[in-house]
Amino acid sequence: MLTTKQISELLRVSEETVRRWIRTGELHAEQDGKGYLVDELALKRLVDEKSQIPGNAMNKVLPIINDLFGPEAAKFAKSNLFDPLRQSMDQSAPPRPEASPESVAEELSQLKRKKRRLELEHELKLLEIEEKIAALEQKASRL
Repeated sequence: MLTTKQISELLRVSEETVRRWIRTGELHAEQDGKGYLVDELALKRLVDEKSQIPGNAMNKVLPIINDLFGPEAAKFAKSNLFDPLRQSMDQSAPPRPEASPESVAEELSQLKRKKRRLELEHELKLLEIEEKIAALEQKASRL
């Protein structure tokens, strides 16, 4: 069972978005005091449902991410937002077939893209913190 906070961090959306999914019935949850608990299977169903929107699945999700976190976050989300969730929750995956040179090259390429995306996300977070530090230092120097 996952909390709304855990889901929001996993999917990189706000907790309010997760609560809205619960209120609208898109995500089944059980009341736990003042909060909610969500079964991993229910979350997987929601992710599968959202990722199978006709056409480009991200067309509906990206504007929401852009509104919540800005254009940089939307760019990162565009490249497999739900991939980490699927990997962590898909325990019934069939065994992998024997690796071919093409499949190894493709997996290597994917990992390099994933590494670069993580590096860029990290750089963005550092820049945000540096901006806050600079603003506070300016404020402190005026006092």
